[in-house]
Amino acid sequence: MCGLDTGSDISQVASILADPTRSRVCVALMDGCAWTAGELAKHTETSPQAMSSCLQHLEDTGVISRIRQGRHQYVRLADERMAGIIEFLGNAVLSTPSSPVGYRQVRADQRLRYARSCYNHMAGRLGVEIAQSMLDMHLVDLEDNSMRLTPKGSQWFEDTGITLTDAGRSPRIVACLDWTERRFHIGGKAGSALLTYCLERHLITKASPKRALRITHDGEQWFADKLLIQVIDPIRKS
Repeated sequence: MCGLDTGSDISQVASILADPTRSRVCVALMDGCAWTAGELAKHTETSPQAMSSCLQHLEDTGVISRIRQGRHQYVRLADERMAGIIEFLGNAVLSTPSSPVGYRQVRADQRLRYARSCYNHMAGRLGVEIAQSMLDMHLVDLEDNSMRLTPKGSQWFEDTGITLTDAGRSPRIVACLDWTERRFHIGGKAGSALLTYCLERHLITKASPKRALRITHDGEQWFADKLLIQVIDPIRKS
């Protein structure tokens, strides 16, 4: 899981998220974007006063952070580590659909399981296929559940045109355990850079439900050429 250290982290956050409103706020923030209190209140169908109290509690416990931009104030998850804990807890719900399950819910679950954003990187079956391909191509190494970008991998990112921060040293890669696939996908700065690149070049697009990702026709060709992955979208191909 992304940056998760101990089971105590899970229990602490689980107690915070026991409140339904706080839980819905955190799930909304898993898209990696910054939201205003008003947007979150509308999204969760909560009064502005109740949302103010909710956000204060989440900030006091370190779950979220606030960002000021001019006269506006936004909130977002504190960091990728916190997102990893929420991803873990949230997928316990995803793996147990409510009953009865309708056609639309089944399709939504299919899309989330195939490709979704996990805070700032790709998760789901597509995410683990990317990680496996990078391992097979020796772009990354995986040892003791820790990933490292190889020199060949650094060159691949550069040749592909994907900008990595921390020039002159290997960027941080997180081996993030995918809780629908039970295998690793790539998080950290490399995972974030890859997602940003794919979105900016319309290789993938954001879809419905929230956090779901859809692979475009250009994206299918790109993944085949660059990572030798045969993309089969479960919705568009059905």
